[in-house]
Amino acid sequence: MFKNTLLLLTFLSTIAQGQISFVKERNHISLTEWKFKKGTVYNAFQKDFDSTSWEEIKVPHTYSMDAINEVGYYRGQAWYRSRVRIPESMGGQRIFIRFEAVGHDSKVFVNGKEIGAHIGGYSAFCYEITDAVTADHDAILAIHVTNEPNFKRIPVNDKLFNIYGGIYRPVQIFSTPKTAIDPTYYASSGVFVALKEKNKSNARIEVRTHIAASDTSNKRSKIEYHIFNRDKKLLASVTKDIYLSATDTVITEPINIENPIYWNGRKNPYLYTVKVAIISDGKKDEIHQSFGLKTFKIDAQKGSYLNDAPYRMYGVCMHQEWKQYGPALKGEHHIKDMEMVDEIGATTLRLSHYQHSDITYQQADEKGILVWAEIPYVHDYSGREGDNAKQQLRELILQNYNHPSIYVWGLWNEVRAYQSSEEPCVSLTHELKKIAHDLDPTRLTTSASDRGMESNMGNITDLQAWNKYYGWYYGYYKDMATWLDESHKKYPDIALGISEYGIGGNIFQQDSTRLEKPSGNYFPESEQTKYHEITWPIIKDRPFVWSSFVWNMFDFSVGGWNRGGIPNLNHKGLVTYDRAVKKDAFYFYKANWSDEPVLYITERRNSIRTAKNIDIKVYTNLPEVTLFINEKKIAKEKLTSDTSTMVFKNVSLSKGENTIKITAKYQKEVYTDTIVLSY
Repeated sequence: MFKNTLLLLTFLSTIAQGQISFVKERNHISLTEWKFKKGTVYNAFQKDFDSTSWEEIKVPHTYSMDAINEVGYYRGQAWYRSRVRIPESMGGQRIFIRFEAVGHDSKVFVNGKEIGAHIGGYSAFCYEITDAVTADHDAILAIHVTNEPNFKRIPVNDKLFNIYGGIYRPVQIFSTPKTAIDPTYYASSGVFVALKEKNKSNARIEVRTHIAASDTSNKRSKIEYHIFNRDKKLLASVTKDIYLSATDTVITEPINIENPIYWNGRKNPYLYTVKVAIISDGKKDEIHQSFGLKTFKIDAQKGSYLNDAPYRMYGVCMHQEWKQYGPALKGEHHIKDMEMVDEIGATTLRLSHYQHSDITYQQADEKGILVWAEIPYVHDYSGREGDNAKQQLRELILQNYNHPSIYVWGLWNEVRAYQSSEEPCVSLTHELKKIAHDLDPTRLTTSASDRGMESNMGNITDLQAWNKYYGWYYGYYKDMATWLDESHKKYPDIALGISEYGIGGNIFQQDSTRLEKPSGNYFPESEQTKYHEITWPIIKDRPFVWSSFVWNMFDFSVGGWNRGGIPNLNHKGLVTYDRAVKKDAFYFYKANWSDEPVLYITERRNSIRTAKNIDIKVYTNLPEVTLFINEKKIAKEKLTSDTSTMVFKNVSLSKGENTIKITAKYQKEVYTDTIVLSY
């Protein structure tokens, strides 16, 4: 079914949506088959243009894979064309086309007519095409796309991540009755849900519905609401007559939910469903929408609170690309990524540095992972991108407001005002903050700084977090503790967050004596592991840190980089770019964060040893572990570390291959991990 996102405007506490589904009145077509041509092509928008020689591709698609495979990549124009039969069943209905995202600027033509243009590569957009197509006839779609630099668009450059071009998320055509829940309102669902009042026995929500009619005549219509719990049990129903006196009408209805269950992160990500139906002229348009109830706040001394109870916020940052596909991912890829974020035990996820796929937010809702969602206002600025930054913020908020997983809106990352507080980026931040609060007074704004505690851009947003890379770009690993303690003491009223921390780690490099940081060609995996073993306890032992995020969950591409032995790659991920290998540091965090049993031998890729006696390090959250070498029992150790680390010291290897096995019993289950080392 066609999926969309849900809009929510100004209310007291956060509610959010997951998947949206439509009843049969909303017919839909998924547009996957396209013709493609890279470069400037004249008159390619015309209906009778001959594109038979063009490449045949399937959406999702990107034309920027050279960013991964070569140094530098194509930044320019391309065209997509497709012929689609508009079903006879759409006759007499309103017809729309929706793009979940196109990178980065696009113009849409239908049967030679320009339908609309969109600037920005990460948010959805939706156009009505009723007047441009005919049911039971073919329609010719032509999409002009470019990822070339545009200083009026954010991000203004690609210094930190690639600016991929293409139709890299799904495209769909769908239809509605003449009077419908409006799908063109910032490409949202047109249904807005808000928590207005709450106590233990009752929650009063407000459901707001944007209705779009195809004419302005007075119409007597009907609106229906049905609220269901997670078990699909009907909790409340409301039906009322309404009068539509304009093409756009907003209807608001309060509804009570007795004995509410709140969306409570990983502990209980409880979702309700509301079905909203508009019935006019005997035709029904209906949307099924999941949502959750929650409150969230920050205390500068005590950290984060979810539903008025302390809730530690630790997790990872994540980009949206795989080595094999770039950003042109299918639903199964997004789901696998979120499964790994869930597996590691993260309670929070920073979706860097832009709006991600609909399914990512839906997965976060269902898994109980709190999300920092942000716009791509990153690093450098031109002073001319203000209008587009505001547009992308409105799209981010209005398309995603109702996800219970989202708890903060990120306004910028490492944007610097070196000269004064009068620079354009400073005034733009104030404007963005106002827009965020006007659209959504229920959530705080935040930003990620790489400056000091005080700066021209600092502490404008409601919350401030810092990207800190002690021991990699500057200082020593232990300096994280000094900075946190001194900053907390000097600025007790400022809540401290760590928006990024991490170092590079290449699984093909294991000799820790050859480290060449931060931009050399040798980033041994063991050094990355050592860094996290030192840094996580520093953060763990300071509950006043309102959030912390490892940079990054996955390795990702930066065109033109040449560091750590693999070109065009940022190696700071806990998982390799192709998703094939979870690095040692992944299992370190899984042992510390996850409730699932973990038993893992480290340094397994350092498989050839030159010393006879070695230490064998294990990550585990199990109480007792037994070590075997070549089937001989060597030792048994109890877990005493508060960071889930165990070391069997001075273990002797035999010449040749050695099978290292560890076992642990827990709740009648036996867990085992095995590696082979050569001496």
